[in-house]
Amino acid sequence: MNNSQITATKQRLDLLTEIEQTPEEYISDLLQIVRLFRQSIIIKQTSINAWDQSINKINNSNQNQEKQDKIKQLFQAWAELDDENEQKETLKIIESLEGVSI
Repeated sequence: MNNSQITATKQRLDLLTEIEQTPEEYISDLLQIVRLFRQSIIIKQTSINAWDQSINKINNSNQNQEKQDKIKQLFQAWAELDDENEQKETLKIIESLEGVSI
């Protein structure tokens, strides 16, 4: 086992220890928190991947009009997002891109 696997194993054991020390009446709440956390990570990663793909499509398009259309589609999709924090994170990513201004 390498160091990162050892660290991950220790962290899992630490997590299990914390769960074992949680009073029984709070286990269902803890389970819900863990599930929501895992789902938010999956959603966030999916969102990041979608943005990366979109930016790559924009950067690799050959025609100016095509770029404008793709950017328009990107912002329309962004406007449909219902989570304000996700929109703010997305805006930070866009603003950090070289050569992009809003």
